[in-house]
Amino acid sequence: MLSAEEISSDERLANPALRVSVVGVGGAGNNLLSHAIGGGVSPSRCVAVNTDRGQLSRSLARNKVFLDQAAGQTGTKLVARRDGQRTFQSAAHRVTSYTDGSDFTIVVTGLGGGTGTESAPIIAQRSRTPVRPVVSVVAIPFIHERERRFIALRGLKRMVEACDCTIVIDNGLDRDYLSTATRTTDETASIAVRSLTELLSGAEDVEARDILEILSKGDLATVCNFALRTGDTLQFSVIQALRTPSANLPLKNAKGALLLYRGPATLSTAQFAQAYDALVSLVGHDVTFIHGSVYTQSEPSVCLFLTGYAYGTALNGFTDFIQLYDAEYGQEESDELTILSVPLYQMEQGQSRRD
Repeated sequence: MLSAEEISSDERLANPALRVSVVGVGGAGNNLLSHAIGGGVSPSRCVAVNTDRGQLSRSLARNKVFLDQAAGQTGTKLVARRDGQRTFQSAAHRVTSYTDGSDFTIVVTGLGGGTGTESAPIIAQRSRTPVRPVVSVVAIPFIHERERRFIALRGLKRMVEACDCTIVIDNGLDRDYLSTATRTTDETASIAVRSLTELLSGAEDVEARDILEILSKGDLATVCNFALRTGDTLQFSVIQALRTPSANLPLKNAKGALLLYRGPATLSTAQFAQAYDALVSLVGHDVTFIHGSVYTQSEPSVCLFLTGYAYGTALNGFTDFIQLYDAEYGQEESDELTILSVPLYQMEQGQSRRD
């Protein structure tokens, strides 16, 4: 379904319809949050959460929550201790004092360590209500970080359960194989948070529900982006953006898409329709689709969210510990093909032989 509604950037800036809060949890989350603020997200509704006072003091977020060191030590062991859980529950309550006035919360964190993996799902769960949805943007470790990567998948499972949608940015994805125009995790997270904030803060109530419906079509989502060059069409830009997904999820499993164009040009409905045609030609079937545009003097770019991925069938895109992980969580193994011709587990095995 192709929406013909465009989001007016003038109304967005003058009378934001929705209030969006962004919470960065842990060292990686604080770093990703600061990059998002540097990319244009307002720091006034941002909250940084950390066990490290030094990192917290350097955060660009206006609101800050310090977790005492005992919570950090409990979290690093990744054991569900009752005392540690009580500490993180208390911290989550302090965070919600900042987010309760929001209509929508975005939680940003890195998984695989202590603070983010343990406390981010609790913060997300406490911030989420039937009328206040929560979307998370999470980064998972590189392939060679075997133990941290496995720990991250445990955290990802909990984030999925706590959020309406979890957008995954995988450091282990071989982006050089896909495109020479690569972005760092920080840049990708910054673009994802800024784009979600712009889409939601300028949306009317009905549009916001439509956006949330697309985000909620599955447990996981991926984000793709592309900076337009002179002469590039929106259709071409969508195709190029799909070459740089943030996670190794199969295109054919996508059920929904959100497209945001930023730039000095005014695009027509026909151009967005052509972009949609390019998208479905690659996905192989129709998807629910909403587009928006933001007027800016900066270089034009597109940000595309693909949604609708089930957690269980997406696991083989993240790890070579599938059998062990499936046994622990009771997930069925999947025969789905991924968009990379060389699966990640084969890349890791190859590296192990070289080592």
